[in-house]
Amino acid sequence: MIAGSHVVMWIAHQPPGNDACRFALTTRSLLIEGSSRSGDMATRYRVRADQSGITRRARIVSRAGEHLIERDKAGQWTLDGQDVPAVAGAVDIDLGFTPATNTLPIRRLGLAIGEAADVILAWFDPADRRLKPLRQRYRRLDTDHFRYGSPDHGFETDLTVDHFGAVTHYPGYWDAAG
Repeated sequence: MIAGSHVVMWIAHQPPGNDACRFALTTRSLLIEGSSRSGDMATRYRVRADQSGITRRARIVSRAGEHLIERDKAGQWTLDGQDVPAVAGAVDIDLGFTPATNTLPIRRLGLAIGEAADVILAWFDPADRRLKPLRQRYRRLDTDHFRYGSPDHGFETDLTVDHFGAVTHYPGYWDAAG
């Protein structure tokens, strides 16, 4: 893994808002730090994944509260120190208020064009601030496009990504600025 950083600013369409995010790669980890705004709600987030791309922890801070999410090496997750057995074995976190965390499975899976993978993520649902399992499917269509699906929600769309694997176009929801 090559060290470096990557910055993305997204404009949200539904609901209106924005998200500024920095991805920092080291030889040992991937760090995602960002600030998302929707209406009058601002949320800061920080996610750390190990060198293989597996999420280890996430911190979310907003006026609604602060949450610490952790995953141990055995695949057990906690939210604010409380075990969440429903997401045991999940490898990636999905913060439901930012496209930044789509980068985790996109990079970690390393899919070749035409390949697909089904994954279960630990989803932080911003509506009730709980951690839940979320099935997702990624199919690489070409160098810059993935078909993304959330079967439990009957949702499917085509994501455009940049060279880093960060989403630049999430139809109806997010577009990278500039």
